[in-house]
Amino acid sequence: MTSLYTEKSVIGRLLTIFSSLFPSATRPTRHLLAWLLIAQLALESAPSVRCLFRQFLSKQTDASLNSYYRALGNGLVTDASIRQALALRALAIVPGALRQEPILISVDDTTIAKWGKHFDGVGILYDHAKHDGKSYFNGHAFVSLTMNVPVLHENAGKAQIRYVAVPIGYVMSNSEASKLTLACQLLDEVMPVLEKRQVILLFDSWYAKRELLAHALSYPNLNVICNARRDTAIFELPDPTAGRRGRPPKYGKRLMLDEIPVDLKHYPFKIDGYLVTHRLVKTRIFGDRTVHAYVTLSKSGSRRLFFSTVAPMALHMSIAWQENKTFRDTSSKLMTFYPLKLYKLRWGIETNYYEQKMFWELGSYKVRTKTAIEHLLNLTNAGHALMKILPYEDERLSAYRDKSPQELRHALSQQIHKEVFFATLVSKAQSSINSSALLKALHVLAWGDGQAA
Repeated sequence: MTSLYTEKSVIGRLLTIFSSLFPSATRPTRHLLAWLLIAQLALESAPSVRCLFRQFLSKQTDASLNSYYRALGNGLVTDASIRQALALRALAIVPGALRQEPILISVDDTTIAKWGKHFDGVGILYDHAKHDGKSYFNGHAFVSLTMNVPVLHENAGKAQIRYVAVPIGYVMSNSEASKLTLACQLLDEVMPVLEKRQVILLFDSWYAKRELLAHALSYPNLNVICNARRDTAIFELPDPTAGRRGRPPKYGKRLMLDEIPVDLKHYPFKIDGYLVTHRLVKTRIFGDRTVHAYVTLSKSGSRRLFFSTVAPMALHMSIAWQENKTFRDTSSKLMTFYPLKLYKLRWGIETNYYEQKMFWELGSYKVRTKTAIEHLLNLTNAGHALMKILPYEDERLSAYRDKSPQELRHALSQQIHKEVFFATLVSKAQSSINSSALLKALHVLAWGDGQAA
């Protein structure tokens, strides 16, 4: 059956694209994993490997169910190589005219509840986002990375810059390594690909700790914009010590967040209804580095603290060409606050979590080993990521640039079922004179169209 799909067919092209994500694996393993991804697209779901096999793979390939399980557990298929391959593909869609624009990467963690206790690494976790009175549950935690890359987008006949949030991959969190260590690992995987770019790392207050900050800032082309805990110690810049004896002070007077004035008198700037003020400060989590501190004040009186290591005027951004109105409408007087605006792009990682859990059944895995779970999650993530990348790689899919990745998946699913029907029809017509085989092929097509609908 597989020999009937040519390189020009959708299935043939997808096999080539998906196989390229596993360069270190053998050809048979690459083939099996690529078919797993095609099965997820065809069924528009991934309830389990067994389900994918029974409903689709067993009809298209000669491999057994255990072959797919072994491919998922194959030690030659490294998740790091999948993530690096996705990072390279994401960078490849950046037009030459935008090579100087910054690349933004976000790290965060998410949790997946599991009923069983026989999974590797499963444990009792706390979820601050649950509001049902039960904040603790049994499951897995994963650290992930998303890359925001700039592309050109036509809007009312005018080219504008849009940032596309491409999910790069997941690492399971367990007792062997902290989430901060795993975040550093993800950075080490993608930063060699980004060594000639201006890169900005975005994360929330949980990750604003010295271990990650020191590691991230060891890369000369990487800066950080992050939220921080409101009780983080911040200090004024030390007074000049010229002409004085003794060791110069590292920090000036300590600043209390509630004492920093945030009102229209001190800086008439608002963002999303929040009053914002800016100061140059020092803080222990950044060591000797002077950083930009932003304090926001809501209508209710609550304050939030943000840090940025990037000087606003050092950003290599074509501000006037940004599609986002918030980014575009910034006067030179208010450029000081531009890094805080960029922090909003971190939300792309949360959107990816929502889409993958809601539409791609990210948490439905039923494999038990840590290696197989990570492989399956990174495969599911790769399918979702490619639905965001392909409209910019393939001009034939450019109509899907303004649509959700689920719509492209649905269109590919319909095309896959049609090609399966014609391949089945050709195969049966050549090998059988019994019309019941052709009727069965027609039934497969009708079933595929029904599933796609």
